[in-house]
Amino acid sequence: MSQPKKSKRFKYNLEAVLKVRDIREKQEQEKFMTAEKQYLEEQKKEEEIKEFQSQKYKELRTIIEPGAKISNFQEVLMRNTHLGIVKTQVEEQEKVKLEAERIKEEKRELLLKAVRDKKIIEKDKENKRDGWKKVMDKEAGKFLDDIATIGFSRKKREKES
Repeated sequence: MSQPKKSKRFKYNLEAVLKVRDIREKQEQEKFMTAEKQYLEEQKKEEEIKEFQSQKYKELRTIIEPGAKISNFQEVLMRNTHLGIVKTQVEEQEKVKLEAERIKEEKRELLLKAVRDKKIIEKDKENKRDGWKKVMDKEAGKFLDDIATIGFSRKKREKES
């Protein structure tokens, strides 16, 4: 680490790195938000398909409830076949949702890494600013000491003369 230098204003030598880390963090946030949005869409699709499936099962149960005559057995078979297709759609959608969730978690990890990287640079900037303030306070103290010494020696000379 380089030592802080005397100057009128604090100048951080890694400001460009801090800007890059800030940009990366924003990019990762956007990617994460997109992945989260995709996950929520897939979850919504899955819920809609499951709701449709449960509705069709209810319809089938009303058709084949005990004590009722089945007027068209072909219709019952077609509905049962359709429910099998809907079941495979539900399974496929669950896989798509799980994949979207996995991608979302990957993006979350990348976002957390970008935030950590930025925080490291910000902490370094704070530490260097504190060091610079200490150096500047020390310099101000030296300046005041010099002024006091000059005043003291002037008064001493005036007293002697």
